[in-house]
Amino acid sequence: MNVDLGYTYDDNVTLGRTHDEILWDQSLALDGSASHAFRIRDNLRLVATGLLRGEKFDRYNRLSNLSGGLEAEIQYRQSGAFDAITYAAFARGWLDNYASHLRDGSHYSVGVRARGALTDRIELSGELAHNERHAQSEVWNVIDHSALLNLDYSLGDRGTLYLTGQYRRGDVVSDGHATLVNVSLAKVFVLDDAFPDQQWFAYRSGARTWISTVGYNLPLGHQASLDISWRRIQSTPTAHLNFDVQGSLRYVGNQYAIVLLKQF
Repeated sequence: MNVDLGYTYDDNVTLGRTHDEILWDQSLALDGSASHAFRIRDNLRLVATGLLRGEKFDRYNRLSNLSGGLEAEIQYRQSGAFDAITYAAFARGWLDNYASHLRDGSHYSVGVRARGALTDRIELSGELAHNERHAQSEVWNVIDHSALLNLDYSLGDRGTLYLTGQYRRGDVVSDGHATLVNVSLAKVFVLDDAFPDQQWFAYRSGARTWISTVGYNLPLGHQASLDISWRRIQSTPTAHLNFDVQGSLRYVGNQYAIVLLKQF
């Protein structure tokens, strides 16, 4: 069983595009997971994992949520050789409960993964996935496809450095004013109950999104570690407007996280 306790500072929790649409917040999250492997053949197994997550926001409590889910993954490895690649196909489903009931619903992902060692210090992994989310409000009915690449560099007893790049193409949701630009880019929008003092709308639109993460994992004994990371999110709308717009249409967000990981 794994338990993670983490703190995150988000400098653009609204995913706003303009300066007056950007709000920051901080949150605490507790994650738990338990896995069991079922042997099918010597080089093939099924791994089932139960997942539970709770997240509490500081300034905008309606973003707080509790989620639970299951993941099933079929893993294949041709041999026990050092450079043998592990291939996997997975399916994961979640149920989401938010303090903002417009966001209540479920989401799932299906995809394939591969992971292998390049050297005794460097490990590379990749993932292709289809992701869907369904919610009480149509705005959060989002679909996207993603590609992810991760590089781990081992420092031995001093921990692991990692770098992750992810590309997503599909729906995104951002908050902001009822402007001509926001309305024109949106497929659908609704008055968001998570920011009642702002009277802002949540907009679902199509976009290309790049997510990059750099982090460091420091071992704390044999069954615990401390993970420090910086994640940058940049999303650019795919829709084309038939009028001139001043400034950029993209939004950029940064998330800084410290997570204590414990294995039981």
